[in-house]
Amino acid sequence: MKQCLAPLVESRPLGPGLLLHTYHDSDIAAHAKPGQFINVRVSGATAPLLRRPFSLCDADPAAGRFSVLFRVVGEGTEALARAGAGDRIDLMGPLGTAFQWEGVERALLVAGGVGVAPLHFLASQIWRAKQAERPAPRVVFAYGARDSGGLALADDIEKRVDLLAITTEDGSRGQRGLVTAALDPHLAPDTAVFCCGPTPMMAAVLRRMRERGLKRGWFSLENQMGCGVGVCLGCVVPTRDGYRRVCCDGPVLPAAILDFTALCS
Repeated sequence: MKQCLAPLVESRPLGPGLLLHTYHDSDIAAHAKPGQFINVRVSGATAPLLRRPFSLCDADPAAGRFSVLFRVVGEGTEALARAGAGDRIDLMGPLGTAFQWEGVERALLVAGGVGVAPLHFLASQIWRAKQAERPAPRVVFAYGARDSGGLALADDIEKRVDLLAITTEDGSRGQRGLVTAALDPHLAPDTAVFCCGPTPMMAAVLRRMRERGLKRGWFSLENQMGCGVGVCLGCVVPTRDGYRRVCCDGPVLPAAILDFTALCS
């Protein structure tokens, strides 16, 4: 982990209120893993006091670049959205735990909304392993959003996976309904599930896993964080195995210890 002023290489709109920011820092790009995040301090006279966490969406060690996807929803993200190419952004990373896909034969990636970011990175890493002729799982990617405008990076993902199953709540692209409607055909006993999105969605995916007897899975939690390094205890969540700090014990946690009951109440 390092703190630095990383230059913003590109700010690219991907849909209504959705932006992909690409930064340059060779150390962060070299050490970043799918599931990890960066913690960003937004500068300016009225900037928020606390840093904002953003899941890594991809990393290219050869180019020394990494990217994050975010939705503009408040003061912090609005300030970050105003940054332009060449601006230097105060950030820390990579932080947190990563997805564990080595040794998996069948991978089901389940994303909801901007929760697609770490799973896009995971799909890209697995695809690169296949290009290098290294052992890698077959990948099915289930991607849900409210409408087609919320499906950031879907076309890019489709090129890197064996199957992309899209659902939208309004039926504007793919199957109409929630992303959980697309899961059943792909929940074979040897499947490992990787998931990120709104908490109710992840709770539903975990229920479906347990109903089908699947035990291997990793979920990336999307909690608000303060320090990002486990000191402030502002992101603590209950699990079957005691309390966990999302920023450093997570954000990726194994399915076996998760209990979304309290988080969804």
